[in-house]
This record gives sequence, structure tokens and C-alpha cells, in this order.
Amino acid sequence: MERKHIALLLSLLVALGGLTLLPWGWSQGEGDEEWSGGAFPRRHLCCRWRMILFILTHGESTTLEGRLILVEGRILVLEAGGMETYVVLPHRWLVDGEVLTVEELFDGDPLGPGDTLTIRALRLTHLGENHTVEFYAAYEVDGGGVEARALTPFNIRPS
Repeated sequence: MERKHIALLLSLLVALGGLTLLPWGWSQGEGDEEWSGGAFPRRHLCCRWRMILFILTHGESTTLEGRLILVEGRILVLEAGGMETYVVLPHRWLVDGEVLTVEELFDGDPLGPGDTLTIRALRLTHLGENHTVEFYAAYEVDGGGVEARALTPFNIRPS
């Protein structure tokens, strides 16, 4: 091989190696600007798995019943007992053997605003001195004759 071919090959390898670092560089400083709520901000894969593991190990199974107010991004707003409850939804759902996204599931057909829902979720609770923070991650939604289960790489069954 000639020297110019070797130099060209090495420069291509360096350029391709640099491309593997771009996503890491783009993710730095994210979250500094205000979050619009349309989708979850991008997180490192390691942080995402740590968060999922924390929810799975510390979450307790609970059932929420109420009227669906709206779904924005992957946040569902449920009116239960005169209060609004916010529930985080996985992106994909299994309904009668068909995979639906959150948008397809809650666009009015089969489920939409005003429907009465029963949601099974994992709940995390943090008690502060003068406040309580509750986090709900849904894994099953029933309502309007529709039974939807979250499409996740693990099974969640209440014990």
C-alpha cells in the first residue's frame, strides 16, 4: 500500500472514531434549558437503567381509579378523588395482541379524555418535612373495555 492510502485510511478511522464520541458530547449539558414535557429528555443508558432498577426494587404496587383528563408526551393526568394524579407511561403497550404507542392508545380510540380508567402502577413515595412526593409508573391500564399491558422487557405481577 502506498503512503497516501495508509494516511487516508488512518484519517478515516480517526474520523469514524470521533463520530462515536458525538452522542456523548451532545448529551452534556442537557436539562439546562426548560423541559417542554413533550418527551423525556435524553439520559445516558446507565442512568436510565439505574432509575428503572430503583423503581423496580423500591416501588410498591398500587391501583389508581379515576377519570382521564389528558395525556401529554408520556405523562397521563388522572382525576382521582378530586385531585389530579400524574402517572408516567411506558412508550409501547400491548392491546389484544397488537402493539400501540402511548399516542395511539390515548388518542380517543380506544381510550381518550373523559374515560374512566383503572391503572395499576408502581408507586414511589418520599416524605419530606412539610411535603410528600409521589411517583407513579403505570404497567397496566383498564378502561372502556380495553385491557392494556405495558410492553417491557420484564413482567410485573403484584404479590
